[in-house]
Amino acid sequence: MGIAGRLRGRLRRGPADRSLAKRYWEEAAGGSVESAVDAICDGFSVDQFRSGGVHFGMSELGPRMVVLDLACGMGRTCRQVAKVVAEYHGVDFVPGMIAKAREHNRGVRNATFHVNDGRTLGGFADGMFDVVYSELAFQHMPRPVQRSYAAEAARVLRDGGRFFAQLPRSDFYAGAEYALSEGEA
Repeated sequence: MGIAGRLRGRLRRGPADRSLAKRYWEEAAGGSVESAVDAICDGFSVDQFRSGGVHFGMSELGPRMVVLDLACGMGRTCRQVAKVVAEYHGVDFVPGMIAKAREHNRGVRNATFHVNDGRTLGGFADGMFDVVYSELAFQHMPRPVQRSYAAEAARVLRDGGRFFAQLPRSDFYAGAEYALSEGEA
């Protein structure tokens, strides 16, 4: 079972602190890009990981836009997004994931990856981004962190900017510390 499955099982058994989650993601970031993909994706191949589609409105992106991938992990969506925008920024709180993102996306000239504190986007100016998105990451964050990131996304978005967050099926996680109701989402 990959790291995502083990983390999901642990979260279903009860609250997990951020250090536990961080240890899981640091473990996943170890080794090669291929071994990290295998640890994270529970059965995805490296090719599936690299070719995985972006799950928000790509048609809304344009060549002058500056975009932030919140909790980017290994930067799976970087290549697809970066080719249609002026700047792609990815942020994650696990330094090993950012190192893997840089390795996995070597050669993408308009992409920059940043380590953050796992709760805020303090390294970014107000109104810096046209789009902030997060794909399948919020379910790994305690609700206070989810709220903090949503507020921070609003802060760093330009007027009229858009925030997209892909959430898993509600049965993916059941712990009240992490789960959002449909209405909350």
